[in-house]
Amino acid sequence: MQNLVLAAWEEGLGICWIGAFREKEVKKILGIPEEARVLVMTALGYPAEKKGPVSNRKPLKEIVHYDHW
Repeated sequence: MQNLVLAAWEEGLGICWIGAFREKEVKKILGIPEEARVLVMTALGYPAEKKGPVSNRKPLKEIVHYDHW
């Protein structure tokens, strides 16, 4: 899946892993045999708009905590 994500991104596509779904319903809709498993799905397509670079990120010290034992 990681290679698919990287390849799609390189081609200008947006991609998103979907890990929460009703497997039984997905298999019925897509005609997937009962003995097969659907572990993840992905949405893939061209983004509706291009975003510029992120400029208002919080400093790491505000969002990361290093817990030393």
